[in-house]
Formats: sequence, structure tokens, C-alpha cells
Amino acid sequence: MSLENLKSGNNQFVDKFNENKKLYNDLVENGQHPKVLWVGCSDSRVVPEFTVNANAGDLFVTRNIANIIPPADADDNCTSSVLEYAVQHLNVEHIIICGHTGCGGINALIDGTAKGTKIHDWLNHACPVDENKEKSESDSLELGTIKKNILFQADNLLTFDYINIKTNNHKIKIHKWLYDMHTGKISYFDDTDKIWHQLI
Repeated sequence: MSLENLKSGNNQFVDKFNENKKLYNDLVENGQHPKVLWVGCSDSRVVPEFTVNANAGDLFVTRNIANIIPPADADDNCTSSVLEYAVQHLNVEHIIICGHTGCGGINALIDGTAKGTKIHDWLNHACPVDENKEKSESDSLELGTIKKNILFQADNLLTFDYINIKTNNHKIKIHKWLYDMHTGKISYFDDTDKIWHQLI
């Protein structure tokens, strides 16, 4: 997308902005009160608001390579500050960790990255790659690792005491979602039967 396209795109947005002025004015006057924190991947093909048809103000969003949440004891201020603000100040009721098929970050994790790079350091917070997974499993190594990473990051969420407490008190629910870039559909992991199900 060229810079000129971005400029004309903003002009088109302003037209839609004026058509929905009440929504945007309410957000300015009354502040944001999202109920959902969305932890997603930076991939340009996966836009959270598009995938769930959300309006401005519906989602509090953080995105990074491979939808990673470094644990509480990691040297990370970016993702952890988003968590803290969303949970402690906005009082979100849901945290969605949404990975996606064809994730470049997970493929880089599988293929290996050069030591000493920021990407290598970042992917140290992803799930370990299990190259010895049973052949009977239906998922490829790529898809299996993508799913495993979503669950791994959900566990990392619980290393934050304030999230753990709110989860135990049923004030926050953690959701593990997978977006399929081929169909646009989302699957979720059911903690009861330990199976991925289609959201719709």
C-alpha cells in the first residue's frame, strides 16, 4: 500500500467517521471501556477488529510476533504494561490469545533463527518445538506448534499474580483462539475436553 493510498484512505475514513460521529464522540467524552483484551500476532493479514467485526472501543489490543506473552519474571515492559493497564485499570473481563495459521513467527521458531538477533531473543518466549510429536497426530508440525504456543502463552498469563487472582475469582476468563487464514473462521480450545472446536 503506497503512501498516497494511505492518505486517500484516511479521507475515506473521515467520511465514515462523520457517519458514526456519535460512537466516536461517546468514546472521546466517556473514555474507553473495552471488556476484552486481545493478544494477537503482528501479521498484517490478521486484523482483530475485522475478524470479529468489532467497533472502535470494543477491543484493547496488543500485537507482536507469534502472539507471545513473556512471563512475569521476563525482562519485558511492553507486553506486561499492556496486561497491567488492561486488567488493573480498564478491568477487562476477557483475555483472548489469538494465534493464526501460517504464522511466520512460528515457522521461524521451527526453522531456527540467528542467535544474537532480537527475533531470536523474542522467540525464546514461545513454546518449545516438539519435533518428535507422534505421527498419529493429524496436525502438521507447524499447526501443532501454533496451537501449542497459544496454550503456552495462556499459561504465561497466569504467572502474573493479579491475573491469576482475578481468574480464580472468576473476574477474568482466558480464551485460547486460533484464526484460520484460509476460511476466516476461528476455533477455540475447550479446557474441559481438551479439544479445539469451531467458534461458529
